[in-house]
Amino acid sequence: MKKCSTLFIDESGKSSLAEEENQPFILTGVILGDSEIPAVEGFFNYIKRKNGIDPDKPFHSYHIFEHPRTKISPTQAKVLSNTLAEYISLIPIEINVVVINKNEFKSALGIKSKDDFKGTRERKEMRQYPYRVMASYLFGWFGKELETSKSIGQIIADSRKASDHELLKTLHLCKEGLIPYNIGYKEAVKDKITAICFAEKGFLSGGLEITDLISYVTFFKARRLLHTVNNLGIDNIWNQIAKLGKFRKIDEIMVRRFFDIKKGEVHKYLKNNS
Repeated sequence: MKKCSTLFIDESGKSSLAEEENQPFILTGVILGDSEIPAVEGFFNYIKRKNGIDPDKPFHSYHIFEHPRTKISPTQAKVLSNTLAEYISLIPIEINVVVINKNEFKSALGIKSKDDFKGTRERKEMRQYPYRVMASYLFGWFGKELETSKSIGQIIADSRKASDHELLKTLHLCKEGLIPYNIGYKEAVKDKITAICFAEKGFLSGGLEITDLISYVTFFKARRLLHTVNNLGIDNIWNQIAKLGKFRKIDEIMVRRFFDIKKGEVHKYLKNNS
């Protein structure tokens, strides 16, 4: 039987270039071998039960650590965080986090105001261009990992309305050779990634729960706010993520190279791809 792996994807922050411009946006990918998933999920469910968290409901980090009505006490949070840090250090996962600064992204495109997103459908779509760059990076990484391990794979993403469309569109562009990959990446994505699906709210998946946790914690790091949650032990979780993960910041040069434009020439990309 052919080996299979799953890429779980979650996001933190607002992806739109027209929202919260001063905040970063991150896209987190976690790879798990399908044969490892039952044990990894079983271990995670044990942690939930031990800490009084309903194992029959998805673990959403924001609700556990921050939401005013559902968050646990700081003492409970610190115990849970220490356990989760150890858990991440032990399970067989691969982590890749992609981050953008939206102001830098807009600068690379030559976007000067929100009015630049008005008008044609193509101009409106520019608001979600970060997904096009960030997701293609994760897909290429996943495809090459599958090629190396002689596996095939699927993608499961936490459903987020407009972003679902962007992930689907980006995967299509990758498979059709319309993404500026290095040699071999298009073939790896096309041949090795066989499915993509989106998990609605309430879908129970240990892989997505772990990815949600990693994305949540890394978002604190990206905003330089880890010090604000030291009393919850979240910095301990970050220390383990930092040891295991790959991190890629998409800068202005990478954005312009992706769209094959000079600074401020996004109109040329729109014209050629409309």
